[in-house]
Amino acid sequence: MQRYLNTITQGDSYEVLKDLPENSVDAVVTDPPYGLSKEPDIVEVLTHWLDDQEYKHLSKGFMGKDWDSFVPSPSLWREVYRVLKPGGHVLCFAGTRTQDIMTIALRLAGFEIRDVIEWLYLTGFPKNMDVSKQFDKLAGAEQEIIGVKYKRNGTNGTNNEIFRQAPRETTYITAPVTELARKWYGWGTALKPAHEPIILARKPLEKTVCQTVEKYGTGALNIDGCLVGEARFPANCVTTGGDQWYSEYFNVTAKEISKKASKADRNSDWRGNVIDLPVKQAGSLKMRTDGSLDGYITTNRNTHPTVKPTGLMAWLCRLITPPGGLVLDPFAGSGSTAVAAIREGFNFIAIERESDYVEIAKSRTTAA
Repeated sequence: MQRYLNTITQGDSYEVLKDLPENSVDAVVTDPPYGLSKEPDIVEVLTHWLDDQEYKHLSKGFMGKDWDSFVPSPSLWREVYRVLKPGGHVLCFAGTRTQDIMTIALRLAGFEIRDVIEWLYLTGFPKNMDVSKQFDKLAGAEQEIIGVKYKRNGTNGTNNEIFRQAPRETTYITAPVTELARKWYGWGTALKPAHEPIILARKPLEKTVCQTVEKYGTGALNIDGCLVGEARFPANCVTTGGDQWYSEYFNVTAKEISKKASKADRNSDWRGNVIDLPVKQAGSLKMRTDGSLDGYITTNRNTHPTVKPTGLMAWLCRLITPPGGLVLDPFAGSGSTAVAAIREGFNFIAIERESDYVEIAKSRTTAA
């Protein structure tokens, strides 16, 4: 147990967790793989899980990564359940398309589902296929450009002279050519992403709430420690302040908590200092047939694709962890939970399989 304390451990979570004693962890805050890949046969998935067998998903996940092919299985969550104290809570991020499967895996491991916190944000971009353009493409017809609009700066960090000179990604407005393209002009396949669910689960109490809290320090939520402003009760929705929403009472958290991770945040350690790692390039750009740019380029020391903001992770850790408690993250990624735990005065156990991310997480938690 001691060798895993306040350090980033590289390894498979299922195996590492077996080395931890039962009822030894106070809280779990984690951002596991969402499994945003090919739609699974849910009957096949549940048949395997109900027979206590592992389900192997044969499709790559987010950005083509094998590690994100599918959600963690009930067997992994059973190990999390074992090491968590009675009444201990889990805050588990999930994808909007696979939240149901993640929840089932947690239930099959023995957890009670207490709530779902919705993390809202304004900066997501839709991954939408334009049906009209696709019909013309299939017919070999090239759409006529009738206008120009701009989306976002997408050229930082590229060495290609053509792309580097472009001030931002260019999107052209085109007119449909074929009959099918005209019929389905304006139709697409996806909505703009604007939220991520965070599943709130709990290991069953030992008798009552008060008896569990008295014996283990777990079983309740730190309501007063997570008040919004001076006196507003924390809600199961985390969003930006200001006038973006219909009512002031819907704004349950400050902007620092709900915004996506900034470049400064993701590239800094727990003290706020820039981490001592080389700058790397992530993403790519290619020229579409209509002359517009597709994709983007970013440069970061922390190249993990799904870094969560430290402010949000700190709020989540504080919500479910008793004073001086121990937070577990079995999917540590670039270490955002560990960084948040340090800032909040908690101990942590962080496990990550991928060596590149282990290096980043260690640099963000060094000398803690």
